[in-house]
Amino acid sequence: MDTPNRNEERSTVITQSTEMMMSHINDYGRVTPLRLLPSKKELYRLASELNDVGVEYHRAGTYHKALLEYQEAANLRMVASQIANGDMTGLANLPMTNMIEKYETVKAQKEELILKSADRQPKDQPLDLYRTLHQQARSRTTSDNNNIPVEEPICSATQVNEEEMSLEVDTAVTLYNMGLVHQENNRMMMATQFFSLAQQSIPQTSYPFLTALIRYSSAKALYIDGDLTRAAHNLSKATQIYWAAVATKTLHGEEGVELNLASAISLMGRIHFEMKDYDEAAKLCQQVLQIRCAVLGEDDVHTAAASYNLALVLAETGGSSFIQEAIQLVRLSFQVFLDDRKESPSSVVSRSNIIQVVQTLGGLFMRIGRLTLSMHCVTKSLQLARKAASEDPTDKFYLVDIADSLFAFGKILHMQGQWQSALKHYHEALQVERVIGEEHKEIALVLCCLGQVYYRLGDLDSAFEYHERALHFSRRFLDDQCPFMAGLQHNIGNIQNERGNTEDAIARLADSERIRARGSQAHNDANSVISLMSPSDTEQTLHGMIDLFQSYGIDFYPAAGAA
Repeated sequence: MDTPNRNEERSTVITQSTEMMMSHINDYGRVTPLRLLPSKKELYRLASELNDVGVEYHRAGTYHKALLEYQEAANLRMVASQIANGDMTGLANLPMTNMIEKYETVKAQKEELILKSADRQPKDQPLDLYRTLHQQARSRTTSDNNNIPVEEPICSATQVNEEEMSLEVDTAVTLYNMGLVHQENNRMMMATQFFSLAQQSIPQTSYPFLTALIRYSSAKALYIDGDLTRAAHNLSKATQIYWAAVATKTLHGEEGVELNLASAISLMGRIHFEMKDYDEAAKLCQQVLQIRCAVLGEDDVHTAAASYNLALVLAETGGSSFIQEAIQLVRLSFQVFLDDRKESPSSVVSRSNIIQVVQTLGGLFMRIGRLTLSMHCVTKSLQLARKAASEDPTDKFYLVDIADSLFAFGKILHMQGQWQSALKHYHEALQVERVIGEEHKEIALVLCCLGQVYYRLGDLDSAFEYHERALHFSRRFLDDQCPFMAGLQHNIGNIQNERGNTEDAIARLADSERIRARGSQAHNDANSVISLMSPSDTEQTLHGMIDLFQSYGIDFYPAAGAA
C-alpha cells in the first residue's frame, strides 16, 4: 500500500477545510447545513473586484459607496489571512452568499459602472501655486486647499492566482484608497491613519513606487492639517525613492515618476517657504522648474506655476533686485496662464488663479515703490474678484479676494497720503471681512492701518480705539514677542502721550522697547522704499501691462471705476 507524501496530505487537509459545511442545530435538534466555506483564492478574487467597484464610485465622487466597497474588500482579505493561519473564526461574519455568485455579481456591477463613466473626463491636476505670506493666513481659515489635490484611487494590483502578493499589495491598495476617501471629506487625521496602515502592510523595499505614493498622500494630508514637520518627513522619504528611481531608471515604466517627484519637491518647497526658510525653498523651487521644463516644456502651465512659486520665494530672500527678478518671473507665468485660458475652454488655469497672480503683481510693485503699476494691478484684481463673486456667490474665497484687493487699494492710497480715500477702502475691506465671518490675524493689520490714518487726520480717540482693537486681535493670533506687537505698542504709546495719558504712554513705549530688544526689528516700512524706475519707465511698463490684459480680452478700467 502506497503511503501519501506530505504534499498530498497537505492538499487533502486544505480541500477538506475549504469544503467543510458550516452548520447549526435548529430548534428540533437537527443539524442544518448552510453553505460551503470559501477558499482563500475566492476571497482574494472577490476582494479585488470589490476594491475596483469602490474605485469606480470613488472616481464618480460617490464617496460613501466607495468606502463601503473598500471596507468589505478589506474585511474579506482579513478573513483570508485568518484562514491562511488556520483561524476560522472570521468566517462566521461573512455574508450568507455563495462566493462564486457574489463574485459574478460584483464583476458585472463594476463593468456597468465603467460603461457609465466612459464619457467622464479625468480630473485635471490643479496648479500648485504658493501663496504670499498675506495669502497664507487666508487659506488656512477659508479651507482653500484646492491646489493640494487628492490623488486618484488605485485598482487592484494583482492577478487572481498571485495570492501571496495580493495579500500584501492589494491590502495596502484598499487601505490607501480608504485614506483618500477620508482626505476627500476633509478628515485628515483619519486619512493619515489609513495611509499609515497601508504603509505598514507592504515590504517597502519591494514596492517602492507604491510606498512613495502613500507617503506623498500622507504628507499632503498632514500639510493641510497643519503638521508641517511630519509632512516634511514623509516628503523626504518619498523624494528619496523618486530620486533613486529617476537616477537608476528602476521605475522608468511607471507613468509620471518625474512629475510625481516634481510635485513632491514642490510641496516640500511650500513647507520651507511657509516656515520662512527661503534659501532652501528657493533651491527646491529651482529643482521643480528644471524637472518640469525637461518633461513638460517651458510653455506648460505647470512649468509656469513652478516659475511663479520661485518668484514668490525670491521676493522674500533679498532686496529690490530679487523683487525685480520676481516680477519678471510672475509676468512670464501670467502670460502662459492667459494663453492657456484663451486657447482652452477647459483650461486648468482657474479664474481664482488669475486673480491671485494679479494680486501678487500688485503687491510686488508696491514693495519697490512703483505705486502706479501697483494701483492698476489691484484695480484689475478687484474688478475680477467682484465679477467672480457675483457669478458664484457660494464661493467664499472670492470675498477674501475682494477684501484683500480693497485693503491693498487702501494701502496704496495711504502711502500716497490720500487719507480720506484710504480710510474709505480700509473700512470697505473691514466690512467684507465681517461678511466672511472668520476671524484671523490679518484683521489686526486692517485695524492697525485704520488707526494710523485716523492719527494722520488728527482723530486721536479713533486712532487709539482701532489700535487697541488691533492689539486685541494680535494677542489672540500672534506671538506676544513679534515685531508687529512691538509696533502696535509703540503707536499706542505715542497716541496716549498726545492724548495726555502720560503714565500709560510710558508703559506702552517701555513694552515696545522690551519686545524689540528680545526679537528682530519690525518689518521694513514700505514708505521708505524708493522706486528704481524713472517716471517714463514706469509709464511704459504700465502701458505694457494694460496691453497684455486687453490682448486677452480682459477689459481694463480706470482705478476710480473699481473703487
